[in-house]
Amino acid sequence: MTRTFERADPQAGAREARGAARSHGADAAGPRYKSIYQALARDIGSGRYPVMTLLPTEHELCEQFDASRHTIREAIRMLTVAGMVSRRPGVGTRVETAKASTRFTQRISQFPDLLQYARNAALLVREVRNIKLSRRLAETLGGEPGQTWLHINSIKTLDDRDTPVACTLIYADPAHSDLRAHIQPRLSLLRLIEENFGDRISEVNQEFSATPIAAPLARQLHVAPRTPGFVITRRYYGAGGVLLLATITTFPHDKMKYSMSLNVS
Repeated sequence: MTRTFERADPQAGAREARGAARSHGADAAGPRYKSIYQALARDIGSGRYPVMTLLPTEHELCEQFDASRHTIREAIRMLTVAGMVSRRPGVGTRVETAKASTRFTQRISQFPDLLQYARNAALLVREVRNIKLSRRLAETLGGEPGQTWLHINSIKTLDDRDTPVACTLIYADPAHSDLRAHIQPRLSLLRLIEENFGDRISEVNQEFSATPIAAPLARQLHVAPRTPGFVITRRYYGAGGVLLLATITTFPHDKMKYSMSLNVS
């Protein structure tokens, strides 16, 4: 099954977009990428870039807004986090919905999509410590009870840093990497993976489950204990099936949407 998508005209309203971006510059409305995100979101909402069509390319958007590629990519990242667009290697940036969502949306169908998700996953670190794996946690991670692992407790937010959308618990075996040297108050999951494991990852396993959110996590997520939660557990393996890293991310049920596309040939 092959899908084709219409690409929106990059010149439509280009002068208006430039004017809007300049009039809402960094001094007036925060960082430049945020004003470009807002302009693109308005254009999507108005129908200039209809749902199921492609946005202009990065190069075209750089010319349209007279901005750097880094600035455009950050604006696109915000649209992706808002659930308005999705990015596909070799295809482009596709409009998914005309209205920003308060949910975090993941669309993963291949490994590059997972790396894109990791690139967008900026985490606020709350706690870093060594723990001994309990029997239950060892079963979840695929480790051995009593092993000492590094534990990172972090929070994922959308645009409003005061509103948590998920809690991500990161676990790593210190025998395979010392993550402590790379931990900062605001953490990039992709950079953490690249700098510590690089091309050593040979397999990623992911599981999905539903569970009431326990009180400690509920407090961090600003929800009532036992609120329905959606949990994604990911395990990153190296050669010989060695577990290098594991993440357990818990979303309140109303903050997460997971989408998967399957191509049938």
